[in-house]
Amino acid sequence: MKAAAMSVWVFINLICFGMCGYLYLIWSQYWMYITKQKLYNKAPGSPQKASPMLNFQDKYGEQYKVSTNYSSLRLEPNRKNRRSAIAGFWSSQQVTQSSIKLAGAVIRPSNNVVRKSKGSPRFPNIHTPILEFDSDRYICDELDSSECEAQTREFKELLLKEFHRVLMGDSKVFKSGLESHNSYNVKYKGDHRKEVTKQEVLCGLKRVQVRTVTQDDEPFHRLGFKIPKSPLQQSRAFNTCAVVTSAGALLGSRLGEFIDSHDMVVRFNNAPTLNYTEDVGSKTTFRILNSQVVTKPEFKFLEDQIYKDISMLIWDPANFSSSLEDWYRQPDFPLFPVYKRLLEERPGADVHLLRPQVLWELWAVLQDASSYRLRRNPPSSGFIGIWLSLQRCKRVRVFEYVPSVRATRRCHYHVARDDTACTLGAWHPLAQEKALAERIRDNSDIDVFQRGYIDIPGLSNVDC
Repeated sequence: MKAAAMSVWVFINLICFGMCGYLYLIWSQYWMYITKQKLYNKAPGSPQKASPMLNFQDKYGEQYKVSTNYSSLRLEPNRKNRRSAIAGFWSSQQVTQSSIKLAGAVIRPSNNVVRKSKGSPRFPNIHTPILEFDSDRYICDELDSSECEAQTREFKELLLKEFHRVLMGDSKVFKSGLESHNSYNVKYKGDHRKEVTKQEVLCGLKRVQVRTVTQDDEPFHRLGFKIPKSPLQQSRAFNTCAVVTSAGALLGSRLGEFIDSHDMVVRFNNAPTLNYTEDVGSKTTFRILNSQVVTKPEFKFLEDQIYKDISMLIWDPANFSSSLEDWYRQPDFPLFPVYKRLLEERPGADVHLLRPQVLWELWAVLQDASSYRLRRNPPSSGFIGIWLSLQRCKRVRVFEYVPSVRATRRCHYHVARDDTACTLGAWHPLAQEKALAERIRDNSDIDVFQRGYIDIPGLSNVDC
């Protein structure tokens, strides 16, 4: 009888402690949510109206000079003409390694009307996009005017709020089934609630070394894969590198000559240059491909000329703790037979497979730098390209990765298709990738949000 009474007493206490613990957890998560909402409302600037989301996908060592008469630039009120006039600045100049000094140069064209914010924002609806895209609202007539600075500042503030909105929505504490979205079984042991500095972010990226599958790795050695003996671009280093996204905002930008002036030019997947050279250039040194492009017949990976005579890095995700053997048996897409055939048809080709664990190390850098819980899916090709270029180059410029005022719902410059997932991510943690890229750049806001590129110091310049 005594034992039964004791058992009942212990059971009641366990229930009480369990209920108290559960209520404390709900209470703490609720106040964390409220704190993040307050942080959101503290950001300056305010949305004018609910608008469609931006849509697109997926970057100095040498001194440059821009010799121009900036005051002669005048733009038409029509959006198309305004874009063309801004873009005309680039095409009208001789943008070469010897003729440009974009490191710190400020383009100064002349008078526009600033649209001022009307009060502080309401308690935000995290499901409603903040910025208005496919609009000339923030495009400046004169880049050196105080009005342009104010417009650019407003655009930047609203863009950062948009990043914040998406990240908050992805990590809502009361969202059910979060663990069910962890299909790669990612185990994160860091503290994503701490604040990290720009230096810490760069050092985090520097610690992630470029590692590819080698000729001696199993099961590739056993199966006769003729993987190049030399590592990817062994001993190659570059002064300036351009990372060219596939963003629809590049269409009409006339950035091509400037892009081609860089020592190395990185492109992604099946993004073409033919018929788009005025906007994206013609030079390609390096191409980064996801495994879908390698395996799907419509991309013609083994036949198309855009995949020939250049260095390439192919990536495909695997489970967080998978070995190379595990990955080979169960890839996301069946890339290994195609890769083996390519190596047989093109002996000595500088084409490598990125080790899947590198993807999760890069993901951890993103999560370490975020106060929000991120999607547990690998980074995009764009972020991989930035990281790889930072490892190889003294100065990296990334074009239309952080959205500029030319932002459009068009997903790719070479495909007439709108897709909201291309902007801030429906699978990749794109919002955090772009927010992080904006944090580590060191060029002016006019460069980023009016001209359309971020400028980042190479990791060889970073002391960790």
